[in-house]
Amino acid sequence: MMLDKFYVTKEGLEKVKAEYERLRDFKRQKTMGETPNLLHSEEANPEYLAFQEDISLLDAKIAEHENILQNAELISAPKGKEKQKVWLGATVTVDLGGEIDEFTIVGTLEADPVQKKISNQSPLGARLLGAIVGDVVEVKTELVNHVCKVLKVQY
Repeated sequence: MMLDKFYVTKEGLEKVKAEYERLRDFKRQKTMGETPNLLHSEEANPEYLAFQEDISLLDAKIAEHENILQNAELISAPKGKEKQKVWLGATVTVDLGGEIDEFTIVGTLEADPVQKKISNQSPLGARLLGAIVGDVVEVKTELVNHVCKVLKVQY
């Protein structure tokens, strides 16, 4: 199993917990009913094989959620002068080459670029960590080359 930390907001952790319970309930319901027989005449029963595959997939998803829950670390706002810096949970207003944009830095589980939530491991998110208002960071990838100026940091 992975031992990485999963940085999540309180809301994100609640979603993972709810999904975990939903998966466990679904597995319980699926296994409480009548299970197909292993053999159908002299061959393996396709219904049984499909049932086993479903259970295996559910077990893998449940294990994944258990790993996340065991290794989750809540994102909290920094204290004192650290609030001036960009850390997980910060909403950052930036100037991207003349275009003003705003992002919230979150862990990988909650990243959603459409909602302007970027991962702390994304190229832009990683470069912004530790920056303060006025800092200029450069983000270079195969696809983009951005110069980004931090205009505002809030928690």
